[in-house]
Amino acid sequence: MTEQQHDLLNRYEEGLRKAVVEYLSQHKELDGQLLEVEELNEKWRSSAPSYMADAVPEIAKYPLVAIAWAMYMGMGCAVLWDKEWNRYAAEEDFHKMFCEPRGFDYMDEYITEVLLCLPLESEGATKLEELIRGCAERALSLIRKEQIEAQSVMAFHIFARTTKVMFEAGVAVQLRRMGYNYVKVNAEVVN
Repeated sequence: MTEQQHDLLNRYEEGLRKAVVEYLSQHKELDGQLLEVEELNEKWRSSAPSYMADAVPEIAKYPLVAIAWAMYMGMGCAVLWDKEWNRYAAEEDFHKMFCEPRGFDYMDEYITEVLLCLPLESEGATKLEELIRGCAERALSLIRKEQIEAQSVMAFHIFARTTKVMFEAGVAVQLRRMGYNYVKVNAEVVN
């Protein structure tokens, strides 16, 4: 990969992250920034290959699904991190774990119903679906603006960066929903 391509990917990722944070902040799901947990970012890195294996074939027919399911996955990971991390910390591939019960096509429903405890026909589940769809639509719009050749190596890298940001957004939204936030701390050094 050339330096110019690497710079394009970095610029795209930061632009997408900013657009997603703005959208989620407008909807009162974030407060202008992503909440991050390095342990969960690490889980994305170990789970991304299997996620990509399931998501890439969906891009042509269901691009929003291929993008949006990464956000659901981030939300599911945040729940496990908060409630039972000792039990799940050693799990290498959260994507496979979330797909096993119902398959990739229904991973969103599994996470919504089982991990987020929202009945599928509830108002909360409907609002969540609308929120995630809105994020995925923004991401797809930004992908298209890049005018990258479809099915190229660069298209794969753009998609990979997109799903990473969507995962991070899912983590941040769920952490905030569970009451986590950043607090400015003044640390004084006492001699």
